Amino acid sequence: MSYSPFFRKPVKQLAKWVPVSWKKYMEEKVKAALKEQCTETDEQLRRKTESFLFRQGMLFFWGLILLGMVCFTVMVLQQREEQTRIKRNPFGAGQKAITLQMKKEKKEKKYTLLLGEQRLSATEEEKLKKKFFQQLERKMRGKNLSLKKVDRMLSFPDMLAHWPFYITYVPEKTEVIRMDGSLGKKGKTMKEGDYAETALQVTAEYGDYRWRKTFLVRVVPPKENPEEAVFARAAARLQQEEKKTRNHLEYILPGEEEGVLIRREKESLLPELFFSGLSMLSLVIVHGFFSLKEGEKKCRKETLKDFPTIVHLLTLYMGAGLSLASAVERIATDYQGDPGRKKRYAFEELLRMDRQLKLGTGQKEACMQWGKRFKEPVYQKLALMLLQVTAKGSREGRLLMEQMEREAFRYRLDMAKKEGEEAATKLLFPMILLLCMVMILVMFPAILRFQGI
Repeated sequence: MSYSPFFRKPVKQLAKWVPVSWKKYMEEKVKAALKEQCTETDEQLRRKTESFLFRQGMLFFWGLILLGMVCFTVMVLQQREEQTRIKRNPFGAGQKAITLQMKKEKKEKKYTLLLGEQRLSATEEEKLKKKFFQQLERKMRGKNLSLKKVDRMLSFPDMLAHWPFYITYVPEKTEVIRMDGSLGKKGKTMKEGDYAETALQVTAEYGDYRWRKTFLVRVVPPKENPEEAVFARAAARLQQEEKKTRNHLEYILPGEEEGVLIRREKESLLPELFFSGLSMLSLVIVHGFFSLKEGEKKCRKETLKDFPTIVHLLTLYMGAGLSLASAVERIATDYQGDPGRKKRYAFEELLRMDRQLKLGTGQKEACMQWGKRFKEPVYQKLALMLLQVTAKGSREGRLLMEQMEREAFRYRLDMAKKEGEEAATKLLFPMILLLCMVMILVMFPAILRFQGI
């Protein structure tokens, strides 16, 4: 495959920065895998190695560039997103938590605003009252230890997670606790050792249900600093505005409250997007290297399948009176002359052997080299057998080749048997799945009758 210079040039420049030790290591690994995949000459092996590594480099470099462009586009879109308008969930989708960022000068604080769904008329099943108010009490106390020891702002949520009720709060003494949950004037001016109590009536409403409970709140001298109080009042303002705009689909944040800048915290997906893309790209690269091993296994399997055919052809031609060189030439010619042939490693090696014999290499040396290029013992045994046939003559050689052909035939039967067993193993899981489905179909009517349906 040819690539445009525009794509090739940066990859070539990048390859110069790769350490030599890394290059050498990868070349050795790729060559070791490609040696088993129909490679006839060392030059061809070198070209295939360079081509494979260059393709992987192209894939990694331009994949990384594409990933960077996607991340940059997402970042630009997030920057353009309006952070003061937040859409509510429609009715039935539930409330959503919005993380806000409050900033005044160099001080920052995060605040989570529970934005309720757009309220429409509907009814829901009543929940257990006791459990509801237990959860609400834990929510109301906020950062306080309990409602009997309040020294900072209470949390008055309008909605409680996983409950459909709308909640209102009416403190008996607003000078102790305000309507928004913050400490009143009396609560802020108490001295050490003093305390103030007030009743807090809580009403939960939804549809036809109305639950009420009165809590006793005891306020002790506050310990929060002025800066924390500013943030608390800003949070209270947010709750008030959220409550007023329940009938609107959008909630508009106040831009500033007592010098505190309020903006929605940006939910950036860039880190996840980048690392996910990088992981996928790495998996593709690694898969390319693993595919070499799969190619090697496939090639060796095809080589073993071709073994009986090669033995049969050699036996046929040498039994007809042809020499080893003539028999190899005849097989190579028939292989090359087949218009619909696919490249097969065993026959490619016979072609290589034929070229060596024509260039003047001795039969013994050519046959020995041919056997060594295979990792399968059966080919090495065949090479030794051919050398014996050449040395002993036609009659004894014919008997040896016939014996070898019978062994190859038995080998073919063993391979067929093994492949059949592998196929049966692969079909085991689908058969179990079908059996489970049949059992479900048979037992389902009985289960329905047992339950009285």
